[in-house]
Amino acid sequence: MLIHNPSERKRIADERMAALLHFLKEETWSDFSTLRKVMGFSQKTHHPAYNVLNRAIRAGFITKYVNNNVRPGLVLWGITMQGLSQVVQPDDQVFPGYFEPGKLSYYTLEHHLFIQRIRLALEARGGRNWCHGDRKTFMRRFSGIRHRPDGVITLENGAVVAVEAERTLKTRARYINIISSHLAACDAGRWHYAMYVTPDDAFRQSLLKLFDDINTVMRKNIPVPFTGHNRDMFLFRTLDELEWPTALSD
Repeated sequence: MLIHNPSERKRIADERMAALLHFLKEETWSDFSTLRKVMGFSQKTHHPAYNVLNRAIRAGFITKYVNNNVRPGLVLWGITMQGLSQVVQPDDQVFPGYFEPGKLSYYTLEHHLFIQRIRLALEARGGRNWCHGDRKTFMRRFSGIRHRPDGVITLENGAVVAVEAERTLKTRARYINIISSHLAACDAGRWHYAMYVTPDDAFRQSLLKLFDDINTVMRKNIPVPFTGHNRDMFLFRTLDELEWPTALSD
């Protein structure tokens, strides 16, 4: 839909730029499909989304990175110090990081983008107050937590959920330690549930079988059965389940 009013076009353009920079302030970098969604464009929109990105590049707010070594055809956009200067607030607890392409690896790249998709899907369902598990802000908000999840978010119903973006299986012993940490966080009132999000249902079923094989975990330094309320704290979803109901219409 074309907007003929110049002031209205400017207002919308400024809102999209602000959405882009605030998202990258927290996420540092992302790919086109994710940023397109952040800026409020549909999945079929290309040229207008690139216009916003190119305008941000010209202003020095973001930088574009192309590298075929990590993934063929990889194109990312990341925030610069100049971009951070537009969105950092006096009450921010820490100064965010800027985009450093040299620190990327295949695992961190794929995992970071997977977490971003989970975050946007949960926010589209009414989630708020996302906090990254690998940021300094997490340690300030959730000090004393042994295992840091990939993120923590408050759902629309008020439940605080720790998010685990699970792309590879860990050992049974490792899961027992992580489960005990989540139970301790629940007892301390830090969050109510831990949600494991997997790439597909086959992976989820494998993860569920592994959890079914765990009989005992530690809670308050006491061995307890991993059943009932202890088990019910853990939720399992696929990314498609989170994204599908809120997918943009054509």
